[in-house]
Amino acid sequence: MDKGRMEAFSDGVIAIIITIMVLGIAAPDGTGLSDLLGLLPAIAAYAVSFIGVGTYWNNHHHLLKLVNCVNGRMLWSNLAFLFVLSFFPLATDWMQKTGFAALPTTCYVIVNMLVSLTYMNLERVIRRELSQSCPPNPASEREAERRAMVEKRSLLKERLTLGLETVGLVIALVLPSSHIALVAIVIAFLLWIVPDLRIVRLLDFLAEEQE
Repeated sequence: MDKGRMEAFSDGVIAIIITIMVLGIAAPDGTGLSDLLGLLPAIAAYAVSFIGVGTYWNNHHHLLKLVNCVNGRMLWSNLAFLFVLSFFPLATDWMQKTGFAALPTTCYVIVNMLVSLTYMNLERVIRRELSQSCPPNPASEREAERRAMVEKRSLLKERLTLGLETVGLVIALVLPSSHIALVAIVIAFLLWIVPDLRIVRLLDFLAEEQE
């Protein structure tokens, strides 16, 4: 199957997710500044989720640059990622409506962890398929060293992400001020603003091969 269908479907689902999240912010009934300020918790929750979903969309778009056609493993891995990502509106709405209470915030952090795991799985599936069709040059020691270095750095970023999300989960479970857990989640999002270096390296390698 051509990757265009999977890419278009994914973009549509992600756009709907963001739309549902912003529609969860109800307009204030009054006209005063205090009425507007009352929306700050909802806006803050939406902003955190928007950053997260937007960061995943950016990385997903970058990831699919590696793909010319998709197979069943890619499709199901992508669907698993989108399935978990689609819980963002529900988790965000519940968290902000309950004033960042412990259980809703815990569920929000768990959704983030599951999204991270399913995205990392999708990344691995695509890289595995690509490595079979475009293996590294065994005669190039420099190429092997550079791939090993990039792999090590990217694995570190994945571990840091899961570590920060685990910290957020513990904070949400233990501390009465569960909204502090969102700080760890935002930091985890920021780690992925720059797309995975393994993908950048593979794209550079493919470009060199075509020249």
